[in-house]
Amino acid sequence: MTASIAEPCPEPPRHTVPQTAQPQTAHRPVLRRLVDILAAAPATTPEPPPTALAVSDPAASVLAERVLRAAVEILSGRRPAQQLSAVLRPDLLTYLVSLQVAAGHLEPRVRRVLAQQHAADALEAVALVTLSTGVRALAARFDKHGSRWWCTALQLRLTTGDLRAPRR
Repeated sequence: MTASIAEPCPEPPRHTVPQTAQPQTAHRPVLRRLVDILAAAPATTPEPPPTALAVSDPAASVLAERVLRAAVEILSGRRPAQQLSAVLRPDLLTYLVSLQVAAGHLEPRVRRVLAQQHAADALEAVALVTLSTGVRALAARFDKHGSRWWCTALQLRLTTGDLRAPRR
């Protein structure tokens, strides 16, 4: 066996960096006190976030709860969809029937209904619905036309897991 001697690494090349022109004046940060900054700022008060009406229509909240509970019964097939034709637009009835086909096997049950009136003629409500695959939200909007409340929007988001055929 012959021993080999490792040669040392060559020295790295040495380059000189050219001197660049120095700026005429160096920028120096100015420190200011927070008290001075706040004193110079205009005094503005933030607008409060929009809130619900102080006086809401309790009958509207009761109607919203009844409609959402009935909609869940329609989803499960325990109630005919035409029973809500007095308060739901026809396209929403069709939507609800299409959901009934998709979600009928999921055994929907209402956990809780929340309603919030945002204007004298607008109310939004949500029902927390327990399905066999999890918890979903059934959201609705009610608008007042004359003296009657109408459900003008209704939405239940189902996942792809909800739409699979039930296992037996």
